[in-house]
Amino acid sequence: MSIEAIRATTAQVRDQIVAAHQDVRTARDLLTDAVRTLTDLSRNHSVSLVPPEHQRADEQLGVCLEQLVGCLACLDRFVAGL
Repeated sequence: MSIEAIRATTAQVRDQIVAAHQDVRTARDLLTDAVRTLTDLSRNHSVSLVPPEHQRADEQLGVCLEQLVGCLACLDRFVAGL
C-alpha cells in the first residue's frame, strides 16, 4: 500500500470520526433540550419528570466526545508522520 493510499484511507477514517463527533454533539444537545423540557413540565407535578439517569448519560456523551477528539488528534499525528 502506498503512502498516498494510506493518506486517502485515513482521510476517510477521519471523516467518519468527525461525523461521529457531530452526531454525539447533536445527541448531547438534544438530551439537554429534553431535560430542559422535562424540568419545565415537572413544575406541574409533585415529582420530577427528569430521569435520574440523565446526568450519567450526559457525562458519558461528554466522555465520548473527548475520546473522539483524542482519536482525531492521534490520527492527525499519524498522518503528519507519514
